[in-house]
Amino acid sequence: MIWKLREVRGALIDDFGHWLSEDFDPLEWFGFVYRITNEESNRSYIGRKQLTSTRRKKVKGRVNRKITRKESNWKEYTGSCDELNEEINTIGKDKFKFEILKLCKTKGELGYWETKLQFNEDVLHSRFPDGTRKYYNSNIMNRWFYKKE
Repeated sequence: MIWKLREVRGALIDDFGHWLSEDFDPLEWFGFVYRITNEESNRSYIGRKQLTSTRRKKVKGRVNRKITRKESNWKEYTGSCDELNEEINTIGKDKFKFEILKLCKTKGELGYWETKLQFNEDVLHSRFPDGTRKYYNSNIMNRWFYKKE
């Protein structure tokens, strides 16, 4: 389901980008784990995205720092994989499905669920019957890598 018009914290919100998911309030969550699928080839990418970023700004005359939160670019985000983004630019965003798989409350939970789903779906080694790779992912946590043959 794509969000159309909805009330969040008393304000009408009509822009949740291209993401498919259950209804949620972005202010209540830290981030989400997502899957982007090329609907022509069925190749996918599993990743994570934070909904906001937190900064600690120095304030003159204060000992502690002021904490500010800023919304990330999650509504337009298309993943961090260069190969995936090249295909999105070549064949068009409308040929891809953008799904939110899991909403997470903390940074630790976000990292855990991204890694768990990537290992469960064997993103580094899974192949289609014709031998092509099922996933665009080239690594998990920048620690385990896909080996080119």
